Amino acid sequence: MKLNANYSLGPTFNKLSKHPFITTAAACLMLFFFGFCFKTSITAGSYIYAGAVLIVLLALLVTIGKIGGNTKEKVIFVFSAAVLSIGSLFIISKFDNSPSLILWLSILILAVIVFMMYLTDTLTPVNFIIIMIAAGIILRFVYTLYTSSGDRQHDVGFWNFTWGHANYIEYWYKNGLKLPDFDVRSIWQYYHPPLHHMLMAVMLKILTFFKMDYGTACQALQFLPFLYSSLTIVVCYKIFRLINLKNLPLLISMAIICFHPTFVIMGGFFNNDMLCVLFMMMSIMFALKWYRKPTLLNIIPIALSVGLGMMTKLSAWMVAPAIAVLFIYVFVKNIKSWSKYLGQFAVFGCICAPLGLWWQVRNLILFNVPLTYVPLLSDTDPQFCGNLAPAKRLLDFGNGQLNYVYDAFTSYGAPYNEYNPTLGLIKTALFDEGHNGITSTTFPQIAITGPILFWVGTVLAVLCAAAFFVTMLSKKTELDKITRSFFLIFAITLLVSYYSFCFQFPFTCTMNIRYCVPLIPMFAMGLGLLLRRFSGKSAKEKLLRYSSYALVTAFVLMTLILFSQIAVLIPTQTSG
Repeated sequence: MKLNANYSLGPTFNKLSKHPFITTAAACLMLFFFGFCFKTSITAGSYIYAGAVLIVLLALLVTIGKIGGNTKEKVIFVFSAAVLSIGSLFIISKFDNSPSLILWLSILILAVIVFMMYLTDTLTPVNFIIIMIAAGIILRFVYTLYTSSGDRQHDVGFWNFTWGHANYIEYWYKNGLKLPDFDVRSIWQYYHPPLHHMLMAVMLKILTFFKMDYGTACQALQFLPFLYSSLTIVVCYKIFRLINLKNLPLLISMAIICFHPTFVIMGGFFNNDMLCVLFMMMSIMFALKWYRKPTLLNIIPIALSVGLGMMTKLSAWMVAPAIAVLFIYVFVKNIKSWSKYLGQFAVFGCICAPLGLWWQVRNLILFNVPLTYVPLLSDTDPQFCGNLAPAKRLLDFGNGQLNYVYDAFTSYGAPYNEYNPTLGLIKTALFDEGHNGITSTTFPQIAITGPILFWVGTVLAVLCAAAFFVTMLSKKTELDKITRSFFLIFAITLLVSYYSFCFQFPFTCTMNIRYCVPLIPMFAMGLGLLLRRFSGKSAKEKLLRYSSYALVTAFVLMTLILFSQIAVLIPTQTSG
């Protein structure tokens, strides 16, 4: 495929690109009304709605996007895309609303749009990235259609139950802003800061106000994590552009973000993980903007992002050390204006600290709950691996661990319990946690595709991680030393926190990518930076580029295949 060398957005998406967050949110909302994030909510009216939306979008692409150089090209484009779209809707409706068909026919429609842009010489790298973002959003939405609050979740429990994230959401739904007058440790998951659960409760109020059935409304709450996951794509794009990634290196990094299984699966979580990740990535984005223009107005969004992130989940603190490096550097560099920056830092603290810590401080004062409280599992739990030597846990990659490519739990069909944090990180990044995730035991149809995705993903993960550390430690890069230190400290903080957590709480369930998800965009960025650095015409540089392109293409394709496969059969699962 040949892309127009011009980096500019071009006329096709120029209007939409000016407001990417609003555009992404609008796209998610349009999809939401098709099926309310649940397959059984799709009706005949859903297809009429989808057809009307597609016609409007096609008209916008032709008029605002200016696709086609003349009337004939415009007519051909509209006719071809309209026939394909309406035909696709008809086919899907005849196959019991199959999520797999929805996914692949949507990909086909987007492919037609790409082909039309190619024919009209408007297919720039960024336009192609926008199409990829659209495909990533559709993939996330289709995943929600066949994923309920009882499928592939973490500590959600059940609606109208006595514990878990679902019960925590229902507490705020029933009690408004009334804070719990009991020790939050007495009910599982109530120790978490409440922002995510409050937002879910607000949405539940809105849906039930409009007379949506309570059970349907509870499942429709998945819209918010789906939205957070989709917005994270845009935030990552903004970060990559801030470090001047563009053209094919940018496309490669964005392909990983758009189609990474972690963001698809977390977009279906009912817990607070995805919102926390969104705020962490927003903190990184705003910190980079402040570093380039250190004004009071630019430091406030950092404070809000970090504070609201910690009000979602305390682990959002992990952005703080990297941000502190930027603060210290700018302060020392501008020491003659020390009062100006101390004032900025004071404003940062006055916003961030109350938002991020009020819940923990309140529970400490009222109920003596430790600030960093985490529920403990018993050492008699089958997951316990604290009896193994640290060296074995860190360095042992044998004993069949690479034969079983999914996160291993013996109680769910695996030959052993996972104990290596590094393998746990890779496996959960692709399939999530064993007893809550995707395995060939639960989904026999992925017996071939699962291992292929594992090995492609593992090689890609190693390449991206190596690329990140090479580019961050090398002086031969376009990034200045402070920016490289910023990213490096952030990644090291995530890794140290993750491995410390795995040894402090030595259980299989702690070895999960959800405790350090921002590593994925950091490492994806590393690969983009490496490709930008080695963009010459030597044989070695060409080998690196074409190998990376092939690897990422295989990764995207296998991800699409896997998530379409697990949509075919929906086994009965229990919530984790």
